[in-house]
Amino acid sequence: MPYEHTREQSAEFLRLAVGYMGRQQANFDPASYTLWYEHAAGLNPGLSQILEEHLARQKPLTNVEVSTLFAQHIGAQETAGIGKLQQKLLEVMRETSAAMLDTGAHVAKFGHSLESHGERLRESRALEAIDAIVKEMLVDIKEMSAVNTNLARQLRSRASEVETLTQRAEKAESDALVDPLTGLLNRRGFEQAATELTRGTGQIQGATLLLVDVDAFKTINDSYGHQVGDQVLRGVAKVLKTRIKGADIAARLGGDEFALLLPDTQTQGALAVAEQIRKALLQANLRRAGGKEEVGKVSISIGASHAATAMTLEALLAAADTGLYEAKREGRNQVRLAKPESS
Repeated sequence: MPYEHTREQSAEFLRLAVGYMGRQQANFDPASYTLWYEHAAGLNPGLSQILEEHLARQKPLTNVEVSTLFAQHIGAQETAGIGKLQQKLLEVMRETSAAMLDTGAHVAKFGHSLESHGERLRESRALEAIDAIVKEMLVDIKEMSAVNTNLARQLRSRASEVETLTQRAEKAESDALVDPLTGLLNRRGFEQAATELTRGTGQIQGATLLLVDVDAFKTINDSYGHQVGDQVLRGVAKVLKTRIKGADIAARLGGDEFALLLPDTQTQGALAVAEQIRKALLQANLRRAGGKEEVGKVSISIGASHAATAMTLEALLAAADTGLYEAKREGRNQVRLAKPESS
């Protein structure tokens, strides 16, 4: 859902949400933060009632409970919003159809009137009778003109409504595929974009996947706080955005893990991009809020995999994960290429 709070308000809600999250068993992930942010902001009464009960009983939430509550009280709202858009579009379609049918009835009536006037004209010889028929025809024509004017006005209004609803639907769909913190695609958006590359085959060929993970991210969060952690994630996203072009796909898969899918890219070129990303982030100087204290250098590890033959996205991800594991094991802050098996 869209949040329309001021910076000062959102900062206070952040402080409260983090305080709540610190008392739970669940991870400090976006789903957990969203639950507690909406509770702190008073946006979700049904959710707040459940969370207050947990707080009163001093019963910390687990990861499973967070996922369930998120699906029921936040994800369900998004689904309901899309359902309302669909319902409104159906109403517009029904109203437009009714207006067309009503106009059609008027057109049919107008046609019958013209036929009647024509028959009377053929039979009439007196000037007065002809004058009366012409006057009746003028009345019918004015009525039909008014009907057409009204239909045109209704159609313009309906067209405007449809355009507005279409924009809302497109935004809702876009929001569901984008990570709000970094502006990159989320995992769902990444999978959808990658599927489009397969042209319905479910197989990717000729592409290279880079799996990016922030080194010691938990330590950064623990040492400097989650605001700095979020700053690091946005920094990684910014570097990825500057290195993609054309059909490249960048996404935040979750937590501190990112993915960059480079279609029609051989390993040599992809590894060069990976090194550019690694060095660019390492050279960045991150500071605490206020800009006085440096956080220090932030490094990333990158696992790469290349689909020399047709592979599923899952297989390509698994191979890149192997490369990422090797990069971490060998000291972090490096790029490692895995050699995936065809699938």
